[in-house]
Amino acid sequence: MQSPPTEMRKRNSRLPAKSEANAAPALALTHGQAMWLMTELGLRGGVSGSTFNSYIKSLRRLGIPFETGKAQSKGHRHVTYDFEELMELTVALLLRVYGTVPDAVLVGLRNFRNDLRPIYRQAFHDSITRTFPAARVVERAGRHLTVEGLFLDLNIRYVAGQMVECGPPKAMSPFEAIETFTHAEVPGRSYLPLNVTAVAELIVGRSCVAPSIRRGRGAPRAHTG
Repeated sequence: MQSPPTEMRKRNSRLPAKSEANAAPALALTHGQAMWLMTELGLRGGVSGSTFNSYIKSLRRLGIPFETGKAQSKGHRHVTYDFEELMELTVALLLRVYGTVPDAVLVGLRNFRNDLRPIYRQAFHDSITRTFPAARVVERAGRHLTVEGLFLDLNIRYVAGQMVECGPPKAMSPFEAIETFTHAEVPGRSYLPLNVTAVAELIVGRSCVAPSIRRGRGAPRAHTG
């Protein structure tokens, strides 16, 4: 099953105490803070801050993660990223292939935005309430594995080794995610369900400690302390 980078797997205790099932946390990160967050989550990929900054701006021109007009409007020259936009940007960066996001993924994230955003909010709610029962796999030797969280299957499809289509997306319980993994044909399902609860948890947790960053600065170095 698709997992966030190692930097994203650690639990963070700075989440809000409670949330309604359909509510999103009130986040409003500047562009510089969003770049800091993506770096903190291990999504910069070793490139320079200026290169990463340029790449994120190129995604904005392609409609990721903003609705049409938000990043181009004269009244929103200095845009802010809300929770759902940060989730979309993070998912896009997690799906990079050879340093870029395939066109099929970009189209899918835009076309199914209205389906994906309720799943992002549900993932945030699950990060607090653990709504979905954990799935457990037990080995004959006695070892066991516990899988928890809400998973997202983007239904990415390939033809002749090329990613050609993305969507419609589907939210999955831990058991459904394991079932999909066990029945997946490796050549056709390189992208297995993503644990979006873990992604939401880390986005909110790190956003709560995002530093104040002056406008015009590139993505700063990741925190190493």
